[in-house]
Amino acid sequence: MVKILCKEEKEIFNLFSSSIKVGILTFISRIFGYLRDLIITYFFGANFETDAFYVAYRIPNLFRRLLAEGTLSTTLVPFFTEAESFKDKSIFKNLRNNIFTLLFIALLVITSCFYFFSVELINIFAFGFDPKTKELSSDLLKKMSPFLFLISLSALNMGLLNSLKKFNAPAFSPVLMNLGIIFIILISSFYFSLSINILAYAVLFGALLQYLFQIPFILKSNAGYCFSFNDCINPKTKEILGVLFPQIFGLAIYNINILVNTQFASFLQKGSITYLYLAERLIEFPLGIFAVSIATTILPDLSKHFLNKNISGFSLIINEKLKFLIFLSVPFAVSFILLGEDLCNLLYARGEFTVDDSFLTYKALVGYSVGLIFVAGVRLITQGFYAIKNTKLPVRYGGYNLIINFLLCYLLGFYFDLGFYGLALASSISSICLFIFLSLRLKEIFNQIDLIDLVKFLIQIILMSFASIYIGIKVAEFFLLGANLLILLSATVSFSFVIFYSISKFLNLKEIKMIFK
Repeated sequence: MVKILCKEEKEIFNLFSSSIKVGILTFISRIFGYLRDLIITYFFGANFETDAFYVAYRIPNLFRRLLAEGTLSTTLVPFFTEAESFKDKSIFKNLRNNIFTLLFIALLVITSCFYFFSVELINIFAFGFDPKTKELSSDLLKKMSPFLFLISLSALNMGLLNSLKKFNAPAFSPVLMNLGIIFIILISSFYFSLSINILAYAVLFGALLQYLFQIPFILKSNAGYCFSFNDCINPKTKEILGVLFPQIFGLAIYNINILVNTQFASFLQKGSITYLYLAERLIEFPLGIFAVSIATTILPDLSKHFLNKNISGFSLIINEKLKFLIFLSVPFAVSFILLGEDLCNLLYARGEFTVDDSFLTYKALVGYSVGLIFVAGVRLITQGFYAIKNTKLPVRYGGYNLIINFLLCYLLGFYFDLGFYGLALASSISSICLFIFLSLRLKEIFNQIDLIDLVKFLIQIILMSFASIYIGIKVAEFFLLGANLLILLSATVSFSFVIFYSISKFLNLKEIKMIFK
């Protein structure tokens, strides 16, 4: 009995240890992503060329989110795990070959469309561009068309390695892509003529590095693959496609919202798309660290409670995890609003990216920050619907959200003349609406979900966050008036954290204990 318990404890420890390592590697990857953004803004600033680049980059990047990160790296894992468990290893090998063959053909078609229909695609994404910007953007899209090909094959490798419980290499591999982009930009700036076209080639080089980095781990794990045209469409691959397509459609709603915002932004002042993109990147930091990790880890427990008809257990997880997400996300949202201008100046205001550009990025950041907690909440709430195998309802409400976002973009961005700030605010308001729709519908199914208590807790954390950061600003200014921006901002964040932690301890909030647990 003791041996069994020790073995179980060891397995739990190993799982926890793996999660910590993956979390650290993901954090490192994001840091390098921000470093890449800083270097791009330093050398290229915010102008029609960067707008053209970000639109061209967003098109294959949108498909990457739909095909690669959204489906291939996650949905394939259960199928790969099941196939790998059979004693007959040819089953796993055949599945790998079949999936690779189908994926290769699909990517070849999509990549060809990017290349031959680049002008038409740019019109879909950014009809408001002037002819010069459209031409540049379509040319950049042609150059970057193989990006989706390489990054999707990397996602296939990620799915294979994760199914074999090899988590570290896939988590670290995006670092190689960012390093590749940084390397090409810096080398070109020193030895060659630096142009926006170099940035397109840098993206391709980075994607190639990310794919090549994973290959030795694939071969070492005996998880290689090759073409298999004989029987690539069979009952198993049809079953996998039957799971993939609904998920792609569900993810498409969110990404179409990005397309809508980009299209509206193309009619605004030069640099608008760049400001929105850089603000989105900052918002993605707390979303990636907190929202995605919490939403991912609760799904198995929610599914288990639903299968066991444990309604109280299901509701308790939703209530507690939403509170925990509020506790973690609200301070970031408030920090972006109160400290965002200094943060943007510290990160971006150098080289070709002016202080005025930095301030405009801050305006977009404020617009997105209003809805940060609700975007995070939507990711968690949808897991409740996935746990009860109701994928249609989130897609339906996502469609409503798309219409709301479209109308708000026009009203706020153009009718009320708020420009790109209005577009960011529209995205936040539509996310708030979607969160309310999904929460109320989930409460109808599980009545024990206490939305009133969640609203009270949200107000409490908002007040705590504003008080902590405001006092932190005043304390830092009192002791460090005249210090450089980095020291002043670091001190402000440190003082604010200590005050927020102290208030949480005084109020005996259990969420503060969950962080260290």
